[in-house]
Amino acid sequence: MITATEVTARARQAAFETWYDSKDVDTQELIDAIAERTHYIIDEDEYEAFISLLADLDIKDAGQFEDAFAGEYESYGEHITSKFAEDICDDLYPSDELPMIYRFAIDYQLVWYSALRYDFYDMEFKGNTYFFNRNV
Repeated sequence: MITATEVTARARQAAFETWYDSKDVDTQELIDAIAERTHYIIDEDEYEAFISLLADLDIKDAGQFEDAFAGEYESYGEHITSKFAEDICDDLYPSDELPMIYRFAIDYQLVWYSALRYDFYDMEFKGNTYFFNRNV
């Protein structure tokens, strides 16, 4: 026996497949790249809106997206740009290699505002923040 929830889920899946199949190959590849790298973009309307915002950043295909995409963070605001700055710094210069005296003295919000914001776009979308490298 098929429940109403299963019928609804199947109808949504069929609608998504129809929408996806109506797109050209380049757009399908971009949708696939977005789906592989993000967690919070889930339906046709969200993909359409996100792709439109990407075009404003001059990101128009999957290759450009993959080259520029630097991260997705749940939520938005200064604490997210600080978290992104901390993650970038940890990737480049692992904090466990820093002496303890310096480890907790870094102001990551200042790192974002004084340096990283010139190299990365931060884009808020549906309550989350997406970061893209400006230099690719």
